[in-house]
Amino acid sequence: MNAPLAFNFTWNELTDPLFPRAIREYLDWGVDTFVFTEELVRQCLEDEGRIGFLKGLCQRFGIRFIAMHSPFGKNDDLNIPVAQEGRERMVQTHRRAMEIAADFGSRTYTMHIGAYHYIVDHTPLQVLRPLAHQALEALLPTAEKLGLVIAVENSFEPSNSAHEVLSLISPFLDSPSIGVCYDTGHAHIQAPYPWKRRENYPEEHLKLAWWEGFQEEDGALALLQPHVVTCHIHDNTGYADLHAMPFDGTIPWDTLMPQLRACPRMLEFQTEQCFEDGTNWAGKLLAPPGGYSIRRQVETFRKLGFLA
Repeated sequence: MNAPLAFNFTWNELTDPLFPRAIREYLDWGVDTFVFTEELVRQCLEDEGRIGFLKGLCQRFGIRFIAMHSPFGKNDDLNIPVAQEGRERMVQTHRRAMEIAADFGSRTYTMHIGAYHYIVDHTPLQVLRPLAHQALEALLPTAEKLGLVIAVENSFEPSNSAHEVLSLISPFLDSPSIGVCYDTGHAHIQAPYPWKRRENYPEEHLKLAWWEGFQEEDGALALLQPHVVTCHIHDNTGYADLHAMPFDGTIPWDTLMPQLRACPRMLEFQTEQCFEDGTNWAGKLLAPPGGYSIRRQVETFRKLGFLA
């Protein structure tokens, strides 16, 4: 397997003295490549001193951040329908974040089209689509200059569906700096299966994400496969975004992994687990009491065929 695996960890939950301990744990399990998470990006944007702190860790331990997840949400998604100054701030935020990504040697910069304004404000898709297009058009020259690939991520809301992702990136496919981040868990939620029952979806999903009518989406990976440059690997029960460890949910990994490995533009794979146990906004989490451990994460991805 040529494309490396970048490990996503909850660095934001650690105090600075604990960073080396977590890194040492990963190194002892043979892991030295990581995701520059959204939380780390926000820290660096708010305090440039964090860049030096993280650079020092990279130099001291020989680790690398090979992929970055951009800031996202109400004020940072591609399709935010806010005043001009708000959209300009969003563009500048991503430009600076991409500079940080390139400085650390990341190859991909994963972005969300956006769900907040579709779900909360009920802004129609016909209004949101051109806004996302305009933002991507403004950001692509920066990615090209820096040698990054903007990877637009599919999710489980109509505004982030695989078809919306393909429609958004299609006008820009002449550029080597545009691609897709395929999210396994998000696609699994939208995928139709004979065993799925509509009533098992969380009521919040039905009322909020699918306020225009319940939608499923078949064949997301086949649709996006030619353009996939990175992916988020996590599992769920098919109904909610639980970010569980592979094999703890219902994704058929024996079928899915060969398809992911066949993506012709794949630059790296990414883990994306919620390490917590208990319950969060998506529902009952699948981690055991105490949450997932680094050991469990590494051993699971070895089982998927990563690492020696």
